[in-house]
Amino acid sequence: MNPGKVSIILINYNSHRFTYDCVDSIRDKTKSIDYEIIVIDNNSLPADYEALKPIVDQPKVQLIRSRINVGFSGGNMLGVQLADPKANYYYFLNNDCVLRTDVCSQLAKFMDVTPGAGLCGAQMFTGDGSRQITFGYLPTLGSKILGHSFVRMFNPGIYPNVRQVYTEPVRVPFVMGSTLFVRASAFNLIGGFDVAHFLYVEEEDLAKRLLQKGLYTYLVPQAEYVHFTGQSTIHNYDVEKEYYISLFHYFRKYHSWPERALFRAYYFIKNGRKFRKNWIYARLAGFIWRGSPMSESLRYRQTIRS
Repeated sequence: MNPGKVSIILINYNSHRFTYDCVDSIRDKTKSIDYEIIVIDNNSLPADYEALKPIVDQPKVQLIRSRINVGFSGGNMLGVQLADPKANYYYFLNNDCVLRTDVCSQLAKFMDVTPGAGLCGAQMFTGDGSRQITFGYLPTLGSKILGHSFVRMFNPGIYPNVRQVYTEPVRVPFVMGSTLFVRASAFNLIGGFDVAHFLYVEEEDLAKRLLQKGLYTYLVPQAEYVHFTGQSTIHNYDVEKEYYISLFHYFRKYHSWPERALFRAYYFIKNGRKFRKNWIYARLAGFIWRGSPMSESLRYRQTIRS
């Protein structure tokens, strides 16, 4: 069987040291499949970009500088446009990850023998070796109001236990966005990522649209990677707000108006009741009550670097 080729796409944003480590791990672990690495610098500070430029001296690596921060989805879509059009798979990998096994070969082999799979992911670990939750559930009113444990009793196939240790591939609702290994033909068919998602909910939306085409998402636990978690994202009110902008964009795409109203009430109460812990939750509750408008997204604050 021809193992094909994988186009690996990384986004760098003021975190060049992690990008070097990620690329080193890819080159060290990938043995059984042809690959290319496309690094998108998402308008990092000039000093970080200058420190990143020598990465192109390594084989199979190309570096593209975006003069504006186009977010997670936009940066990956830029990488896709520069990828080998004959690539069989795209591997969207966070730059703050390192591979523990030959992940690309393992996931490609699984996809080759699983025609119904459109997307899969490897098992995630932290830097100290702890196994991490690697997949989640697509948001539904039932799971939010009744709880995941309750709905799992009635439909365990849709709600597999996220804390269980799996030793064989398992079908899951979606895998975490730090490692998204997707069949190129399927990704191209649905038009790729929805670039309206600037920082969050891209993985849920991707899995949902593939599912609408009859293609499933899997966790392949034999493939393993380490994620050092959010090294290029500073969490503050604006970033937390961005999550709800993306989440409610997802709801507007896939849920009716009455459902969206119930989701709004649920998240308003969820955040509002935590205001004593941190005043940011009261601000988030107010933002959610206003409908989490897309017009307040961080994407509209970006400037083009000269």
